[in-house]
Amino acid sequence: MQQDPDVIARPPEALIGDLNPQQAEAVQYHGPALLIGAGAGSGKTRVLTRRIAWILTQFGAWPSQILAITFTNKAAAEMRERLSSLIGPVAERMWVSTFHSACVRILRRDGDRIGLKSGFTIYDTADCERLVKLIASDFNFDVKRYTPRQILARISDYKNNLTGAKELLAQYAPDFRPGTRGYHIGRIGNVEELYAVVYAEYEHRLALANAVDFDDLIVRTVELLRTQPDVAAYYHHKFRYILVDEYQDTNHAQYVLIRELAGVDAGEHPSPDARGAGRVGPAWITVVGDSDQSIYAFRGADISNIQDFEKDFPNARTIMLEQNYRSTQTILDAANAVIAHNEGRKPKKLWTSAGKGVPITGYAADTAQLEAHWIAHEIKRLHEEEGVRYSDIAVMYRANAQSRSLEEGLIQAHVPYQLIGGTKFYERREVKDALAYLQAIVNPADAINMRRILNVPKRGLGARAESIVTMYADEHGLTFWEGVEQADRIEGMTTRTLNPLKRFADLMTGLRAFAAEHDGQPSQVVARVLRESGLLDELSKSTDPQDQSRVENLSQLQSVAAEYEQNTPDATLVGFLETTALVADFDQLPDESEDSGKVTLMTLHTAKGLEYPVVFLTGMEQGTFPHSRAMEDASELSEERRLAYVGITRAKRHLYITRAAVRAQWGRSSEMMPSQFLDEIPEGLIDWKRKEAGVERMRAGWGRGSDDDWNATLDEFGDWDDDSMGTTYGGSSYGSSSHGSSSYGSASYGSSSYGSSSRSGSSYGSQAPRFGSAARERTSSSSSSGNGGAHFTYGTSASPSRSPRFGSSSASSRSGKVTTRKAAPKPHAKPASSLDRDNRLDINDFHVGDKVSHDSFGLGTVLETQDKGRNSIITVDFGSDGVKRLMLRVAPIEKL
Repeated sequence: MQQDPDVIARPPEALIGDLNPQQAEAVQYHGPALLIGAGAGSGKTRVLTRRIAWILTQFGAWPSQILAITFTNKAAAEMRERLSSLIGPVAERMWVSTFHSACVRILRRDGDRIGLKSGFTIYDTADCERLVKLIASDFNFDVKRYTPRQILARISDYKNNLTGAKELLAQYAPDFRPGTRGYHIGRIGNVEELYAVVYAEYEHRLALANAVDFDDLIVRTVELLRTQPDVAAYYHHKFRYILVDEYQDTNHAQYVLIRELAGVDAGEHPSPDARGAGRVGPAWITVVGDSDQSIYAFRGADISNIQDFEKDFPNARTIMLEQNYRSTQTILDAANAVIAHNEGRKPKKLWTSAGKGVPITGYAADTAQLEAHWIAHEIKRLHEEEGVRYSDIAVMYRANAQSRSLEEGLIQAHVPYQLIGGTKFYERREVKDALAYLQAIVNPADAINMRRILNVPKRGLGARAESIVTMYADEHGLTFWEGVEQADRIEGMTTRTLNPLKRFADLMTGLRAFAAEHDGQPSQVVARVLRESGLLDELSKSTDPQDQSRVENLSQLQSVAAEYEQNTPDATLVGFLETTALVADFDQLPDESEDSGKVTLMTLHTAKGLEYPVVFLTGMEQGTFPHSRAMEDASELSEERRLAYVGITRAKRHLYITRAAVRAQWGRSSEMMPSQFLDEIPEGLIDWKRKEAGVERMRAGWGRGSDDDWNATLDEFGDWDDDSMGTTYGGSSYGSSSHGSSSYGSASYGSSSYGSSSRSGSSYGSQAPRFGSAARERTSSSSSSGNGGAHFTYGTSASPSRSPRFGSSSASSRSGKVTTRKAAPKPHAKPASSLDRDNRLDINDFHVGDKVSHDSFGLGTVLETQDKGRNSIITVDFGSDGVKRLMLRVAPIEKL
C-alpha cells in the first residue's frame, strides 16, 4: 500500500518516544478492533492523534481512508490541529468531525435517495418546540399538561433507540394518518397514543418542510446506509479505519451508525492484507473512552456500548491508560475510592508521578448561603494571599438551581465570575431572527422559520394573516411560502393584508436571488439580510439599552460569517448555516488557557473534559448530590457516582468539597445529611476546616444536655461577621414526605418550613437574623419570660412543638400569617421535635444479612452498616421497594 506523498513521513520513535508503555502499545496496535480505556487525564487525545499518524505513516493508509469521530467541534478542531503538526496540512482534508457533522456531510451527498433535498434545514430545540406547539394547537391537546419539551424528550428517546413512528402508530393509534387535520386523540389520558400521534405528525411536518432535527441526522444516516446498498458499499470502501472518541457517551443510534459505516454486519470476511484493513471486509475500529465517565444517560447515552465492546468484537484488544497527567495523587486516590463502589466496572486505578499534593479541603456550612459565603471568601483569600488567578478556579454543582446562592456570595465578596449555561449566542432572539431569514432563503419549504419572520420586524402581518395563509396552504397542499406567493388568490383577502404580504414576498425573492449570486460569500448575504429585512434598522433606532447589545450581537453574527469564509475554502451559505446549527453547548465554553479574570461557575455535566488548578465541588449532601432521584435506583446512583468521579478529577492541584446542613427546596428549608460520597473518600485525604455544621453540633449538645456544647456553638456563630449573611433554623419533620422532599430511606427532608420565609419564599437571606453577639443580646433581653434567654419564633406551617428559629423577629410564612411564641425550655434542653428523636437503636446490633421490618417498606435484608455515632446508617434491601439507606435513630424499623 503506497503512502500519500502529502503526509509528512515520521519515524516510529518520533510518534511513540515520549509516550508511556500503555500509550505506545495503543498507538501501535495492529488489529481489527481496539478499546482504549482512557482514565481521566491520561492523555487520550495525544494517543488518538498519534494512532492516526501511525496508521498513516506505518500502515500506509491514505488520509481519505480514515474517519475520526468525536462529540464536539472544539474537540475535533483540537484533534485536527494536533494532526496538522504531526502529518502536515493534509490533516485539513481528513474526516475529523463530530457525529452530527459527519452525518450532515453524508446526507448532503446522498440524502435525496431517502427523500431529503440537499438544502434541508436543521432545526434546533426552539424550532422543534415551535413545531410541537403548532401540532398541539391543531390537535387541541393541553401543552401545559403535555409540554413540548416533555414530548420532544420522548421523541428523542424513540429516535435514539431507532424506534420509528410507523411502528408506534401501529401499536397505539392505527387509525391515525399523518397530515390529518382536526384529529382528536380518542382516549383521554392515554399518553402513549398521544406520543405516537404527535411523533408521527412531527415527522410528517419535518418532511414537508425538508427539515431534520439533531437526532434525525444520525437516524436518517442509518436509514440511508440500511436501505441503499450501493451508498453503504461506497462508505465501506471509503473508510477503512474508524476511530471514535468518548465512546462511553454514544447512544444506540450512534452505536448502530458506527457498525453500518464500518460494514461490521455486511457479511464480508476480514481482509488478508497484513499491513492494514485493506479493501475487503469491515473497517478497523478504535474506540477511546472511560466507562467511569459515562454521565449522559439522560441524553440517551448507553454505557453498555463500551462495557460490551469485547462482546461485540470478539477479537478486540483492550488497553487501559491509568497514568494521570493532570491531578495530584491525593485527588486521584479520592476519585479511585469513590468510583470503586460501582459494581460491574472494569477495574482501573489512576496514578500519577506528580506527587501527593495538598490534602482535599472540606467545609460543612449551616446553610447554602453560608456555604456560598465561605467559598467566596476562600476564593478571595486564594487570589489575594496565594496569587491564584480567578480564571484558574471553578465552582461546580449538581443542578443549575444551586448557582443562585453561589452567585450572591461571589457578588457580596466582590469576586468576578462567569456563569456557564446562560442564554447561548445562537439562541438569542435577534440572532435566531437573522438565522431564520437565512434558513428561509436556503429552504423556502421551511414553514417554521418562514412563519417566524413573517412579521419580524413588524410589517402588519399578525396572527390573523398567518392563519389565513396557513389555512389556504393546507387546503391546497402547498407550503407556507407558496401560500404567501399566491396570496392574491386567497378568497376574502383584504388589501390591508395583501399589500404587506406582497412586499414580504418581494423581499424574500430578492434576498434569494442575491444569496444565489453570492453563495460563496455568506458574510455579504448576512449583511444584505440585516439591512433589507429591517432587523438592524429597528434595533439601531431603539432607545432601549438592551437593543444596543442586540445590535452588537448581529454585528458578531456577521463577523462569524466572515471568519467562516476565511477558514473555509469552499464556503457556502448552507455550510455556514450548518456550522451555526451544529455548535454544541461544550463548544461555547471558554478557552482554558485564556485568563478571563473570572471564576467559572458550571454544572458537573458541563465540566466534563475540562480541568482547573482549583475546583470547589459544592452541595455534597444526600438529595443534592447524589440527586434525590438516585436514592432508590441503583443504576442512577451508579451514574451519580460517575458524576462525582468526573467532578473530583477536574481538579489539578487543589480540591475543595463543601456541604450545607440546611438547604431550601421548593420554598421550604430541608435538613440535609452529608453525601454518601463523602463517606467513600478515605478520611485521611480530607482536611476538614469545619466537619460539623453549627446546627448539627447544637442538636448533639441538646442530646447530651451540655451547657458547654451550647455555649461553644453560639461562640462559633459569633465568628460570622458579615451583616448581609444570615440564617434561619427551625424544625424539620423526618417522618413524612412533602412535595419536593428528597427521600432518604424512611427520613424525608423538606417536609416542613423552617421558621418563616422572606419575601422570596426562602427562609434565608438578608432578612434573616445573624447569629453572634447581637443575637445573644436579643436572647438575653427575653430572660424576663423565664425561658433562659431563648426567644423562639415559629411559622404557621410548623406546630408549636417543632424546633425553634433563633432570633428576635418573626416573618411571614408562605400563607402570610405570623405566629410568635416564647418557649420555656432551658437552652440545653432537647426541643420536642421529630428532628431530634432517637429510637435508641444501637448500630452494633445490626449486621449484614439481618432481617428488619419497616413500617412502610415491610421486610428487608441489611446490606451494609455504617457507624457514624448518633447518625449511624444502615442500608437495607426491601425487594420490590428497592434499596434504602436509613438513619438508624429515626427509621421506624424493628430488628427481627
